[in-house]
Amino acid sequence: MMLTLFAISSYLGYIWAEENPESSELFVKNVSENIIFIKDLPPFLILAIIILNNTVKSFVSMVLGVFFGIVPVIFITFNGFLLGVVFDVYSRLHGSWKVAMALIPHGVIEIPAVLIACSYGLKLGLKLIERIMGKDADLGDEFYKALRVYVKYVFPMLIIAAFVETYLTPILSQV
Repeated sequence: MMLTLFAISSYLGYIWAEENPESSELFVKNVSENIIFIKDLPPFLILAIIILNNTVKSFVSMVLGVFFGIVPVIFITFNGFLLGVVFDVYSRLHGSWKVAMALIPHGVIEIPAVLIACSYGLKLGLKLIERIMGKDADLGDEFYKALRVYVKYVFPMLIIAAFVETYLTPILSQV
């Protein structure tokens, strides 16, 4: 479900950016202003910031999923939409190939990791709903499963993706 939501919201972001070029450029500019400082930092600090940002946001989104799954759904929808907008705006400026080379290498690791975390967050929310409806749902056990998956799979994937984004993406995006 989260993959479908991400794909649809990415597509909608791309379409919105195509139909609203000025607004989409302003949107990307506003988002970029919050992170532009990072490009002038040494690579090890960039790596640390990316790891911290991605691991905290995905973990918080997963944990807050216990509140009816709302946070992970919003998180995936926003990030999918943002990806679609960014891809369209930067493709107009630099070409689709260059943008793809900047996004794909770490995205093939980072996006599945975030989707896994958010899927478990949604599952936590559904377990709470089951419990409220009087069904025998072990929310504690589900939380423990989510935490194990996060530590065993999501966290390492996000660290690998951050390394790729920091050290490999700048080389590949110059192609």
